[in-house]
Amino acid sequence: MVHRQTGDHDGAIAAGRQALALAVALGNGALQRQASYLLGQAYHAKGDFSRAAELLRSSVEAADRESSASHTASQSSSRARLARTLGALGAFAEGRCRGEEALSLAMVEGRGNTLLIAHGCLGDLYLAQGDLEHAILMYDRCLALSRAAGNRSWLSSSAASLGYALALRGRLAEGRALLEEGIGETISTGARQRALWVAWLSEVCRLMGHGAEAWQHARQALDLARRLKERGSEAFALHQLGAVQAQADPPDVVQSEAHYQQALALAEALGMRPLQAHCHHGLGQLYHQTGRGEEAHVTLSTAIDLYRVMDMTFWLPQAEATLAQVEGLNT
Repeated sequence: MVHRQTGDHDGAIAAGRQALALAVALGNGALQRQASYLLGQAYHAKGDFSRAAELLRSSVEAADRESSASHTASQSSSRARLARTLGALGAFAEGRCRGEEALSLAMVEGRGNTLLIAHGCLGDLYLAQGDLEHAILMYDRCLALSRAAGNRSWLSSSAASLGYALALRGRLAEGRALLEEGIGETISTGARQRALWVAWLSEVCRLMGHGAEAWQHARQALDLARRLKERGSEAFALHQLGAVQAQADPPDVVQSEAHYQQALALAEALGMRPLQAHCHHGLGQLYHQTGRGEEAHVTLSTAIDLYRVMDMTFWLPQAEATLAQVEGLNT
């Protein structure tokens, strides 16, 4: 756990593997469950979401075999972490099921960090799908619970996540303030910075029309993600760099396309289907912007298909509108 909290994901994975192997050798079910749970979180942080999901499913199954009042917390937490990981993979139907189960179990438990984990992780899944109404509800509750409990780790996480969700809803100033509060809280406690949150801050600055700040934060997010070997966050940062460069005046078309393509390749390698959709969407807009109609049609159609199959309806109208413009120019 110390390795994971300090950003040493390789160390956390090595220790987790050793613990899991020992638990299997001893035939200790409770230790296997805990080792799978912690190892799954380490793989999630590293960006190996498929492996993380596999381990967290094992943790859920083990917790259910131990089913009793004393194990409600582990049943809830395992499901919550699995839901968050499934959100990164775009497996939203299964993720919602597991996340809602986690929240129901947490309400029964009603103490400790269980409620924070359930609300925060389910919020992450809703956010990934673009269900901003439910994401905001989860994060708002998590933030209130964190403030009441004095839990600074979850306070920073829920503030940053709530801020980003609010910004996507158009509440840019309020969202940025909360996002910066979350990042600042992390810095003040001496915890490692989250590259993903810095990438979010880049997007919010871009939406506010602050291109120079957006560029600075996107570069910072990329550098931080690469230093910590967080490949999922690296993919998000690359996507943001592509978006910032596409909206520059004048647009840096070559670099924008290169960063979008790098983000797409990494998202495909990691199975991050929601981010794949966003990369195709960004490329489609860039191609349309630069008069490359055929390429725009292909990439936008791919984005729309992905958004539809994952029921990511928040981004769908914009992609459909851009495709309609492309098709109008081609008729």
